[in-house]
Amino acid sequence: MSASSDVKIIVAGLPRTSTTSLKKGLEILGVTPCFHLGDPPAPISRVKESARVLAIQDRNERLKALKKLYGGFEAVFEPPASALVDDMLTIYPNAKVILSVRKNPQVWLASYYGLGIDLRSKWYRILGYWIPGVIHSSDLIVTWSKYYSDKFNLEQVPSEDLYHKHNQWVHDIVPAGQLLEYQPSMGWEPLARFLNKPVPQDEPFPRVNEAAFLRNVKRVAMGLGSLAWLCLFVGLYYAGSMAWSMFASET
Repeated sequence: MSASSDVKIIVAGLPRTSTTSLKKGLEILGVTPCFHLGDPPAPISRVKESARVLAIQDRNERLKALKKLYGGFEAVFEPPASALVDDMLTIYPNAKVILSVRKNPQVWLASYYGLGIDLRSKWYRILGYWIPGVIHSSDLIVTWSKYYSDKFNLEQVPSEDLYHKHNQWVHDIVPAGQLLEYQPSMGWEPLARFLNKPVPQDEPFPRVNEAAFLRNVKRVAMGLGSLAWLCLFVGLYYAGSMAWSMFASET
């Protein structure tokens, strides 16, 4: 991966807009490497840095951090890039932008909430405290929710308004010739044409549903986190019991 290469494709869709399928499609078209936080599970340091960059208030500092974070990647997905499209175009003015969408906002919300466990919840953070990556993934979603709440004057929860406002914002700031609104049901042709790539023959567009995998990852994290807390409390109980027994025997 060349650290000097520039980002050529910014995927500006919200999370849970078939970005994993789109990543697989871009890779088949020869677009690599891709920066995606969910497929495969990204290094913890990358998730942590993504949350930090999205929270930076000073724009000049944020631009430098974005360029460092995405150095060497040809295509970028998910926050912070998808939330900071204007910043990304300042750094990479010739990049093409793909706005990944769902059939409608109701389908998007069903997909988002279908993951089962809200990464922003206190219980997720508490139970998963001892599991690597849990706090950083939660920090990213908390920061992402707050960013859009401040930007569009919305509540800090995914909503139909968020879906509409984000997508309209992308249309407003990206030059028409650099933007493609896309969903996998459209197939190869519009995507390949937009990127000046040959259309793959006899190969269907990949359909990757990572929802079940992500649900399992979260449940395992919660289970292991609960076990870690249980072991801690049991250990403290026995340590306290032994200390009390020693104290009692000496008195």
